[in-house]
Amino acid sequence: MTDMEETLLGLFTEVAIIEHLARTRIERTSDHPASAGEFGILNYFNRTHPDPDTIGGIAWAFQEDEGHTASKIASLEAKGYVTVTPPLSRESNAVVFVTEAGREAQEEKIQSMAPEFEQLVAEIPSADLATTVRTLREIRLTLDHLPDR
Repeated sequence: MTDMEETLLGLFTEVAIIEHLARTRIERTSDHPASAGEFGILNYFNRTHPDPDTIGGIAWAFQEDEGHTASKIASLEAKGYVTVTPPLSRESNAVVFVTEAGREAQEEKIQSMAPEFEQLVAEIPSADLATTVRTLREIRLTLDHLPDR
């Protein structure tokens, strides 16, 4: 294995482990939203996609099956965190809007998790964390824009 292959394997292994551990903690911190998947959708609207979107658009962003995304949307809608407008025709798609309650639930979830996550990274210099976030964002954007996506 080359040094670059070793580095890439290490990078993606660490990201996967961090995602798993963080998701587990997210799902333990409170009941609303109940799952990391639901939180992810609210976070999508509040942090990276402020406009309404279709279920298909959200599924594409998460690279999920539309049925799986639709079930998370239905759960969020039942809780009052999103509203869904039915399609106007066969050619159009239902549009998902995040509600104020959904924005508040996402913010409350962040506030409930923040102290624990801050404690977990307390020994890491802020500048190192900022560099890591910028680098990971660049990798994510590259993956988001691959032609086969």
